[in-house]
Amino acid sequence: MTSRASFWFTLAVASLLASCAPIRTETVSVHHARSSLLNNTVDFGWDGGVVRPALLRSMGVELMIHRATRGTSKSDVEYSRREHAARVAGLKWGAYHYVNRAGHLGAQIDRFMRVVAATAHRHGTTGHPVLMVLDNEGRDRVSWSQLAWAAQRVRAHTGVWPLLYCSVPLPGMPGYSEQERELEALTSAERTVLKTCGLWIPRYGDESAMRMTFSVPRVFGTWTFWQYCGDISGHSRTALLGPEFSGNVGGAYTRSGGRPSLRHFCDRSFFNGSHAAFEKYYREHASAVSAWR
Repeated sequence: MTSRASFWFTLAVASLLASCAPIRTETVSVHHARSSLLNNTVDFGWDGGVVRPALLRSMGVELMIHRATRGTSKSDVEYSRREHAARVAGLKWGAYHYVNRAGHLGAQIDRFMRVVAATAHRHGTTGHPVLMVLDNEGRDRVSWSQLAWAAQRVRAHTGVWPLLYCSVPLPGMPGYSEQERELEALTSAERTVLKTCGLWIPRYGDESAMRMTFSVPRVFGTWTFWQYCGDISGHSRTALLGPEFSGNVGGAYTRSGGRPSLRHFCDRSFFNGSHAAFEKYYREHASAVSAWR
């Protein structure tokens, strides 16, 4: 084989291997974000601050997702009050559970659903849909196989598949090879579960730029939501340049205490698609507590 032929053969093999890898990378530009993505989702956890859902809605926010529980025993003290306020403002509502690998997974999921259901009964909102979300990230994360099992448990009770919030490292980062092995070992049934749920990916980095690259497990096909801004060590961070991507929502949110840079800053996410696709996803993945088993 000539050196030129050898080069092209090596390149072809590398390309084939890359296309079969369980994790791919995707780059999203500011232009694409402005022209093709919906900047309509916010999420919160406990912070002691004040959220004004009506103002968020006036800024184009349609979906508010809030942490309800964490691990086997912790509940978010802000969840109940903010659920009621968001419903009154006409926002779509989502609840998430922060998974902890140290606790019994089934017990965590069952408690998550009990807390969400109890809140809805208390507020008389059992007839309103709620999007259930499993947050699986960092050192607390469970394997992809375990996450698929947890998603099936949510569906068994709610009738719909939850959204999966998952941190996936870039190539070369700690944990990347471990996730590759987990994804390669998934059964066909587990792959179907994950793809049906949809992926919410967090990626905002240390500095904003004209584009951002992140990892997407191929089993999902593509991502559904992207949290493009959040905070790292008490500092606000956003992936993309532009005032509309700063995460600063002004009077719509006032965080109690903390750094001044975070006072009016909240986590924001894009939906990957049209408004009709967003409505369809929410309709298919959110269910009313009154319909739960």
